[in-house]
Amino acid sequence: MKKSIFISALIGAVILSGCKTKEENVKVNPVDEKKVVEIGEETSKKLLKTLKGELVNAMKDSPQKAINVCSQKAIPLTKKVEEEIDHGIKIKRTSFKYRNPANAPDSYEKEALKYFEESLKETGKLPKYYIQKVKEEDGKVYYRYYKPLKVAPVCLTCHGEKKYIDETVYQKIKTIYPNDKATGYKVGDFRGVIRVSIPLEALK
Repeated sequence: MKKSIFISALIGAVILSGCKTKEENVKVNPVDEKKVVEIGEETSKKLLKTLKGELVNAMKDSPQKAINVCSQKAIPLTKKVEEEIDHGIKIKRTSFKYRNPANAPDSYEKEALKYFEESLKETGKLPKYYIQKVKEEDGKVYYRYYKPLKVAPVCLTCHGEKKYIDETVYQKIKTIYPNDKATGYKVGDFRGVIRVSIPLEALK
């Protein structure tokens, strides 16, 4: 039971509802938006399934090994999913309260995160997704699809207040991530997003 709870805590829970599209120079038409949502959802689900599989296998040994999977394999596994999907699609998990510095948000991601935070505060619900159209560092124009993640009760096992986190687990986290920002959550808090960057040619 404890192992199952710990796995769930590492994976998190996805809560969805509503929508908004950001315009960046070019208006996003309904046909493109539908394709972006389809690709974004499929990609997000594939990433979550991949990460969950690795965590389940690691938990057969110990919760500490599962933490190692998060710190050492999560980003390489994300790259692997990118390669399997291909078409130039890029994936990232990000949050204002990130654990791994590699997951820190850029300016566009901060805008998306702020949109979800404000929507949750105003309506008590998270939108289903958020879409941007931006020119990225490689000079190409991408649609960015954001899938929100929300904190469920089991997430408090490793993302809650320190008093609710097992001391061994907490020390392991602080050893790997001395500047960890991903604790102190309560049930229902907005956790972060999965960002899927889709090049325009991928829609064809």
